[in-house]
Amino acid sequence: MQSNQLPALDVEFGNAGDLDTSGTGWFVGFSDWAKKPPAHLRHVPVGELAAGLCVKWFSHPAGNPNGEPKPLSDGRTMSILVSPASEFRIEFSATADFASQDILAHTLRRHGDFVIWGSGVFHCA
Repeated sequence: MQSNQLPALDVEFGNAGDLDTSGTGWFVGFSDWAKKPPAHLRHVPVGELAAGLCVKWFSHPAGNPNGEPKPLSDGRTMSILVSPASEFRIEFSATADFASQDILAHTLRRHGDFVIWGSGVFHCA
């Protein structure tokens, strides 16, 4: 995985298979293991509605130039690479114009790689 570091952005990268889930396999949820840093975005407190987390299923065809910036994120959003034979590059920015100094770029390469981001983040995939 490659990424630049822009600490101001509320973004977390990881691999679902590499996380310590205490043998449960659940990597998003309300259990104590989801509170361990840097997992604050994956923790959903008991009683909080799941409406705060958005997960979308979409298949990007190889070479798809669908890389235009998306609207400002509201809530938490997660993207997971489910195909073992592909890659997916995603860029994040604190600004709508994606100024080069404000971009956090990351490529999901391995089956189970994920990125989750909070509200107030622009993304382009």
